[in-house]
Amino acid sequence: MQDITLLFYWTNSKQVNMENPSNLKSVFNQRTTDYSFVIIFLLVFSVFIIFAISPSLKTAFSLKKEERDLTNVDNVYEKKIMNIADIQYQIETNRDDIPLLNQAMSQYPEVNKMIDDVKTIADKNSLIISKANISDVNLRQETKQIDKVRLNIEAKAGYDNLQSFIKDLFSQRRLKMIDSLTIRQDKESTESGTLTVVLVIDGFYL
Repeated sequence: MQDITLLFYWTNSKQVNMENPSNLKSVFNQRTTDYSFVIIFLLVFSVFIIFAISPSLKTAFSLKKEERDLTNVDNVYEKKIMNIADIQYQIETNRDDIPLLNQAMSQYPEVNKMIDDVKTIADKNSLIISKANISDVNLRQETKQIDKVRLNIEAKAGYDNLQSFIKDLFSQRRLKMIDSLTIRQDKESTESGTLTVVLVIDGFYL
């Protein structure tokens, strides 16, 4: 009995639908309208993303990169400031020794001063200079770096006097270094202890 009732209901429903095709058409039209709205919405949203959100994202990435760059620059400047502060501390600590430093390594070659220093201790220690000349002087220094004045000397002296001369040379304020030293017995001298000495002396400057 129940099966017959359901069959009857389905038959009547089908008959109603067939008798009212406009109802069926309305349903399809409504679904088509709904899908069209969704498609239009997606298109509009895509255009919005391209023309509105995309530049904003590019700006955000650009600002992030600038932030990283500024952070790196800030770190570099911080290190430079720390180095400057350390240099200032060293200068303040060694303020009293700065004049001695300037005397040890002058700002200019000061060739005449170097010759006078060597001549003074040579006379003091009986070192008789027979030849002397200057070489390796850079008068067109373009960058601040340690440079040198080279003084070549040929002289006669006894062994003890030569030792005293070298000791006094290293005791002078201006920094000097003996680059080479050649000693030979002077056969022409009447004094057996007299030596012929060839010295290459370097004086430094900034």
